[in-house]
Order: sequence, then C-alpha cells, then structure tokens
Amino acid sequence: MSSLSDIPLLIFCFGLLVGCDSGQTSVRPNPPADPSKSETFTPSVRLKPIKPGQFERVTSRRQQVAITRGFWIGVNEVTQLEYESVMGSNPSFFKGPNLPVEKVSYLQALAYCHAITASDRKAGRIPADMAYRLPTEAEWEYACLAGADTAFSFGDSPEAAEDHAWTTETAEDKTQPVGQKKPNAWGLHDMHGNVWEWCTDWFAPHPAVGQLVDPAGPPNGERKMFKGGSWYHEAKFSRSTSRFVMEPLMSINYVGFRLVLAKL
Repeated sequence: MSSLSDIPLLIFCFGLLVGCDSGQTSVRPNPPADPSKSETFTPSVRLKPIKPGQFERVTSRRQQVAITRGFWIGVNEVTQLEYESVMGSNPSFFKGPNLPVEKVSYLQALAYCHAITASDRKAGRIPADMAYRLPTEAEWEYACLAGADTAFSFGDSPEAAEDHAWTTETAEDKTQPVGQKKPNAWGLHDMHGNVWEWCTDWFAPHPAVGQLVDPAGPPNGERKMFKGGSWYHEAKFSRSTSRFVMEPLMSINYVGFRLVLAKL
C-alpha cells in the first residue's frame, strides 16, 4: 500500500479499497441536539455526544469536510450480546458476548438499528424524534479522528497502532473484546481495528470540490462502504481514510458496525 496521499485500488473477492475522487451528493437531515438533558434519554447502549465541527480528509488531495449537525455515537462496536438480545440470533464466526458482532451484512445491521430504535422508544429510553442508524462515512471519519489532523487518531505512523488497535500484528487471528485498547481523544474505542464498521454511504469516488458539507454519498449504488480496519488486516489499512466496500447482502467475519443516535 502506498502513502496516504496516493491510495491505490486493492481488490478483494468481496470488495475494493479505494481512494479516488469524483461526484457525490451532500445531504444529511440530522439537526444538533442535547437529548441527555431529557428525562427520556437513557439509551440502552453507551454513547458519546459528537458536536458539529470539521476535519481535513487527506487522500489524493486535502479536503475540508464540515459536519454541521451533532449526533451521538457508540463508545464501542456493537457486541454479540447487544445484537443477540435484540435480534435473537448471532451470526458471528468468533463467539463471545463481549466480542464485536461480525459476519453481519449491511442489511442485518440496518435491521438492528430499526429494532433497537423501536425497543428503546417503547421503553421510554429515547425520544420519539430520535432513531439509531449507521454513521455516514464523513461522520465516521470525524468521530474517528477526534480532532486529530493525522492519518490515525493517534498519529501518522501505523507502527504506533499497538496501543490503539487490534490488527493482524496484534490480534492473534481473531476478534478481541471491545474496549480493551486505548480510546481516541473523544473516548471512542476500536475506531481503528478489531472489525471494519458499516457506514450508510453507497460507494462513490470522493468528490473533487474543495469543501464538503455533511456529505452522505450518492442516492443509490451497488456496494456499501465500511471503515476502520480489522483484526485480519495490517494496521496501515485502519487509517481514517481507508475504505472497503461490499454488497449489502454480503457478510464476512471481519465486518461489524457501530451505532449512531440522531434526531430525525
């Protein structure tokens, strides 16, 4: 793999690692909010509030990306215990209640978001005008970097990943319990490594415009994106800009997901 400023195509049997640039839409209906002040805000998963802001995406060019609407994001990747308690099944290859759920397709992750939204609303845990969903790629990158202007939340060198990420160099050929490595500056664990995480975006090359505001990907496509690297891949693939893709119905044992909770 070449440097961050020149990401080549890497083709797997299930998808692609890409870093190209072209057209893309920019919509994100997600207004800022502070629901933690509400008595009805006691979500059943651990979340961190993410305030609006911006970050610099460095691929073949430097590009400013603005996030204008706040959201909440999971402290950890969704675990097998969390998934099975809602869905009644566990698709994972590596079994363990505190391991991240994996071998889960985009559509299965989406179904979990819908189910936990219904469950938490019924229990009075979240307001009726909020819902769980997957992050956009831009929201994911913003939360991953946590204010850093480097390739990883912990710096530019993949050699420094050992304290922050479960990758092929450290993971012993399997997933590991969530939350064991150091979190990023915003308190989020495993944004690098352990399992790749599904995002809402259909794949498209990054747009060529100089600045993006709340980008959410094209309205349709063939493959959905996931971010963050995994136990199966080298640390260099877990930088914030790395992107793999896979068809929504497909699954594999190094892809899971993380929740976002946001206003409708």
